[in-house]
Amino acid sequence: MLRDLSAFLAFALLALLGPGLGLQRWLRLPVDPALAIPLGSALAAGSYWLSLVTGQPGLFPVALGLALFGLLRRGSRLRAPGPSLTGAIPPFLAVVLLLAVTQYRWNRLAPDGDFLLDPFVASDTAFHVGLTRELTLHYPPQVPGVSGFPLGYHLGADLVRAAALRWAGIDPYDSIARFDVTLAALGLILALRAFAHVLRASARAVALVPWTLLATDFSFLLAGNPQAHWWSDLLRGNLLISLALANPIVPALTLALGCLIALARHESGEGGGWLLLAAAQGAAVPFFKVFLGAHLLLGLGVAAVLVPRRRGAIAAAALPCLLGTAALTLGQGGHTVAISLAPFDLVLVTLETLGLPPLSGLGLLLGATVWLLASLGLRVLAIPATWRALTAGPTVGRALAAMALAAWPLGLLFRVSAPEVLPGQRIVNDAAYLVEQGGPLLWVFTAILLSSWATTPVRSATLLLFAAALALPSTLQFSLKKARLEPDPIPAPMVRAVRALAAASRPGDVVMQRPGGRYPPLPVVLIGRRVPYERFTPYLTQFIRREDLERRHHDVYRFFRTDDRAEARAIARALGASFLCLYGADHVRFDTAGLLEPVHEEPAARVYRIKP
Repeated sequence: MLRDLSAFLAFALLALLGPGLGLQRWLRLPVDPALAIPLGSALAAGSYWLSLVTGQPGLFPVALGLALFGLLRRGSRLRAPGPSLTGAIPPFLAVVLLLAVTQYRWNRLAPDGDFLLDPFVASDTAFHVGLTRELTLHYPPQVPGVSGFPLGYHLGADLVRAAALRWAGIDPYDSIARFDVTLAALGLILALRAFAHVLRASARAVALVPWTLLATDFSFLLAGNPQAHWWSDLLRGNLLISLALANPIVPALTLALGCLIALARHESGEGGGWLLLAAAQGAAVPFFKVFLGAHLLLGLGVAAVLVPRRRGAIAAAALPCLLGTAALTLGQGGHTVAISLAPFDLVLVTLETLGLPPLSGLGLLLGATVWLLASLGLRVLAIPATWRALTAGPTVGRALAAMALAAWPLGLLFRVSAPEVLPGQRIVNDAAYLVEQGGPLLWVFTAILLSSWATTPVRSATLLLFAAALALPSTLQFSLKKARLEPDPIPAPMVRAVRALAAASRPGDVVMQRPGGRYPPLPVVLIGRRVPYERFTPYLTQFIRREDLERRHHDVYRFFRTDDRAEARAIARALGASFLCLYGADHVRFDTAGLLEPVHEEPAARVYRIKP
C-alpha cells in the first residue's frame, strides 16, 4: 500500500496538480488553486487520448512536461483572490472519514489471496475498471466484457485512470476505491468554496458550502418501508453515493464549476486568459459526464438570454462544450440511447423500488408533489433565493441558478435510457443524473441562505443543529450500513489462475469463459484481457444492440454445450479466442485432446491455451 500510495501521489503532483497550476502560469495569470485539479484532469485526459489516437505514447509526458514548465514563469501576483486553502481541510477530512468507513478497505487482495470485492454497485465499478484497462490498449476501446464491439462513451475519468495505470502502475481498483475518489472530493470541495467566493457569499457561507457534500434529502421519511434499503438512493437528488463510488459526475461537476469560476474572473477584468481556461474546462465537461455537458449549456444559455451584454464571453465558454456534447450525443454513443417524454417516471421507479402500487391521474400528481418535496429536502427553503439569483446578480450565479432550478423539472419530465434491455433486466432512467447534478448546485444557494440567517452565535448553533437533524439521517444510514456490509470474496484459486493467464498471454487476448453473473469477468478486470460475453453488467444494451448481444450469447453458449470438437474450434476462431478459463464445476463437452494446452490447473480454477 505504501508503494501504491507513493505512486499515486507522484502521479497526482506531476500529472494533475502541477500541470493544472502550470497552465495558469503559462497564461500569466495569478494561480487559483481551485482550478488546479479540474484543469490538470482535463489536460491529462486530453493528452492521453491524443497519445492513444496517434499511437505516440510520448505525447502524454511531453504535454505534461510543457504544462509543468509554466510553473517557472514569473508574474506580478502568484495567488488569485479567493478563500483560504486551510478552510477546506475540515470538510475534506470529514469526507475522507466517510470514504475510510465505506470504501477504502474493499476491492483489494486479502492476505489469503482472495480478492475482496465490494458488492455495492459492483457491476458499475467493474465496468469502469475494465474500461480503464481497455484504454491502455488502443482507441477506440472495446466494450468491457463483450470483445469486438467499439464503445462510444464519455471517457474522461477513465482516460485519467488509464494514464495512471500506464505511467504509474496504479491498479484501477485502487484508483476507484481509494485514490481517485479522494482527489475528486478534494477538487469539488475547493471548487465549491471558490464559487461561493465568486458569488460574494459571506465567510460563513463559504465555510458551510463544502459540508453540503455530506448532506442528503428527506428520504429518511421512507425508513419504515422494508424495501427502503439505501435511503439516499431513493429520491435521486443526492451526490453522496456517487461521491463514494468515484462516479465521473464528481470531476465533471468540478470542471463545470471551474468553467464558471474562470468565466467570472474574465468578466471582472482579471485577464483575458481566464476566458481561455473557461472554454477549456467547458470543453472537457461532456467528456467526463455528457449529461452535465447538456446541463451546463442550459445554464450558460439562460445566462446569455438574461445578460445580453455578456453574450460574447458566454458564447466563447459555451461553444466548446456544445461541440463536445454534440459529438457524444450524435456519435456512436447516441445510437443505443433514446430520449423520450416520460412524466414522473422517476416517481414511478421509486414506488416500484419500495414495492408500492403504481399511481395514475390525480394520485400520481399528488405523489409526485410529495416525492419532489422529499427529494429537495432542506433545499426547498432556497428556491425563492435561487430564483432571485436567476433574475439578478452575477452572470455565473444566474447560470448556476438556472441549472439548479431546471434539474428536478427536467428529471421528472424525461427518460434517458437504452430503448431495450435483455430478459430479466430493468430499463434504467439516466435522467436521474440531471436531478443528482442539480442537488449540490442547489445546496450552494441553501448554504448561503442559512448563513444569512445565522446572525448571532446562538442562532448559528441552532440553525446548524436544525440543518444536521434534517440533512444527515440518510447520510448516517448509508455510512453505517455500508460499513457493516461484508465483502464478496473472489476465491484465491480463481485469482491465481488469472495471474497465470496474465503471464501466458498478451494484453487484449480473448479468453473463453462461461458468462456467469456471480463475479465480474476476471480476465477483464484483473489483468486486461477480453472475454466474448459476460452477464455481470446489467446495462450492456446502452452500448450494444440487444440482437447483437443475444447472438454473441448464443455463440458462447454453443461453445460450452457442443460435443463437436470442430464446431468448438470454429467458434473460438470466429471469436478470436486463444485461451479458456474454467472455474469450479465448469467444463466443456467436446474432446479436448490436442486442442487445449494446460497453463494453470487446480481443482477450483483451470486455464488452457487453445491451440491454433
